[in-house]
Amino acid sequence: MNKITENELDNLDNNELVSRMDAILSSPYWSRRGNKIMLLSVKNIFDTERVQGFSPDFQRKVIYKAFGLLLQLHYTKFSYSANFFQIAEEDEPHAKQLYSAARNQWTYVSSRIIFEYFMHLTYMIGTGKEYYMGKSSIKKYKTWLKKKDNPYTYFAISVMRAESYDRTKRSPEIHAGTKLARKILLLTASDIDDDMMNLANIMESQWGFILHIANDVDSKNMGWVICGTNTGDKEWYEVWESGNQKMINSEIDKMFTQNELLDK
Repeated sequence: MNKITENELDNLDNNELVSRMDAILSSPYWSRRGNKIMLLSVKNIFDTERVQGFSPDFQRKVIYKAFGLLLQLHYTKFSYSANFFQIAEEDEPHAKQLYSAARNQWTYVSSRIIFEYFMHLTYMIGTGKEYYMGKSSIKKYKTWLKKKDNPYTYFAISVMRAESYDRTKRSPEIHAGTKLARKILLLTASDIDDDMMNLANIMESQWGFILHIANDVDSKNMGWVICGTNTGDKEWYEVWESGNQKMINSEIDKMFTQNELLDK
């Protein structure tokens, strides 16, 4: 792949832009790094019925969001598995704590960006409009999920889990001063945050469902993978499957309220 100028990039038509994006995402380099994201491509999104129905200008905005989301998944996986240079024995254990804390902080921020891309992309495909954020992007997204017959309500429990993680891990890390400093003092900063990777995996696993809905497949016909380790999956599925909008909205409110209570 050749290096191009900003002007050349802007002058690519949408098909050429999608091809360039996917050439990067499908590079053999990812496989050699053990970081292949199977079947996740910008072309998958570009070819859906809904995106094909948008104006070329709006299609371009959507494919940039799709590329950003998929690239961010790579970033997060890289940060999770980052290997630092060899630490001298006499510098242990403090050096390892510092390096691990840097890796974990990188991963916190990266996974937050995945969540932002996910909300933007699904909202844009679902509404045909850009996602302009106010004071609370999650609150706006939750309000949209509760709209009658919105197929993206399917993702409500995943969004709830992402918001819970955001409140307890990412927002404090970014806005209130790092909690990793305390972990360094405890010599526990090297612990791997499995919750973060579980969240990234949830966002990755939802890709197929994003495509289905963008192809106007009835979300009720997509099935549901109930994970026994995720509290609330079965309960949410039963309410969602009923199709009762009042019950669905009530359950969404309950899930997000429980998040707020747990944080206090």
